[in-house]
Amino acid sequence: MKNGQKMSNVRLTGIIQKEIEKDGPIPFARFMDLALYHPEEGYYSAPGDKIGWEGDFYTSSTVHPVFGALLAKQLMQMNAILDSKDNKKIFTIVEVGAGLGSLCHDILKEIQKENPSLFKRLRYVIVEQSPWLLTQQKARLSPLFPDQLSWSDNIPTGFFGVLLTNELLDAFPIHRLVVHQNSVQEIHVDWRNDEFTEINLAPSTPELNNYLNRLKLSFDQRLELEINLSAIDWITSVAQAMTQGFVITIDYGYPAPELYSTRRPRGTFLCYYKHRTNESPYEHIGEQDMTAHVDFTSIARRGECFGLNPIGFTDQGHFLMGLGIAQRMEAPALKMHESEADRKDFLAMKQLMNPAGMGVTFKILIQAKHISEGVKLDGLQFKAFDPL
Repeated sequence: MKNGQKMSNVRLTGIIQKEIEKDGPIPFARFMDLALYHPEEGYYSAPGDKIGWEGDFYTSSTVHPVFGALLAKQLMQMNAILDSKDNKKIFTIVEVGAGLGSLCHDILKEIQKENPSLFKRLRYVIVEQSPWLLTQQKARLSPLFPDQLSWSDNIPTGFFGVLLTNELLDAFPIHRLVVHQNSVQEIHVDWRNDEFTEINLAPSTPELNNYLNRLKLSFDQRLELEINLSAIDWITSVAQAMTQGFVITIDYGYPAPELYSTRRPRGTFLCYYKHRTNESPYEHIGEQDMTAHVDFTSIARRGECFGLNPIGFTDQGHFLMGLGIAQRMEAPALKMHESEADRKDFLAMKQLMNPAGMGVTFKILIQAKHISEGVKLDGLQFKAFDPL
């Protein structure tokens, strides 16, 4: 192996190598699937710190608990809309990919404090595929919320409530394409001269061309771009599982015309290792995260096909402002010059709002099924974008 690949999970590297030697070059999506989700050796399956300051990346929920508290406020408002005629019905929150459980913890603590009657009839279901993270979640959360929490391998069918994700779709395996005018090729991974190498071949599935055709975009200049077919399948399954409610998708991404733009000639694919980004997926295999920005246009359009109507799309800064983060920042702001704890509190909340960082990078798409048109949500009261 070359030097970079010596730093990888050797067993996982061998598994991928053998598949290529047996079947020929594989689409990059397959490589990414194995690197992240192989049942024993994949990045998310294997033990070890991945999220937070000791891991490779952090999320909004690990920056400050106010993120979960304000999201709980939005969830309580959604419950009030759904339960306008019946305040005794079980309200279900489904979180897919809950990480270390920080967001779940902060949401349930806030609802427990602010709305005890809702808390008693609330069910919080975590859908988690990582055995390691599942163990961490249960150890942290089960003693605190024994009557509210449960875990599932799949999204429950026929549920009534809200489905929530925070930085989930960006880590789904993506197909990487090279497009120019009418030419579409897909990046595949081969094994040559004792190392992984990329080659461009015909698309591995007609769905990739279908995806581009639906967007009706022109590519006058050569572009590398990513297509997340798994996200399209996923939102379809969400729409089919829900009877009535809302879907909140929090992630980094753009509407399709902005995402697939000449401003991003090499796409948005990145790896995260020890809080540093790189574009080298063939180093630290199984030991680093891989992501690509979400095409929110395609998520919204596919949801509409199955009864999920987009009711708002905004960035994190506007979303949190609508839910009252400014008011929560007032107290620590007044004391930050006298108290180190208040200074850290204020700066962490400010980081969530940073217009040069998390406040704009992260987007929130809210979709609704069987909800009256014109519904007003606090998190969407400050407009950031036109509808998708």
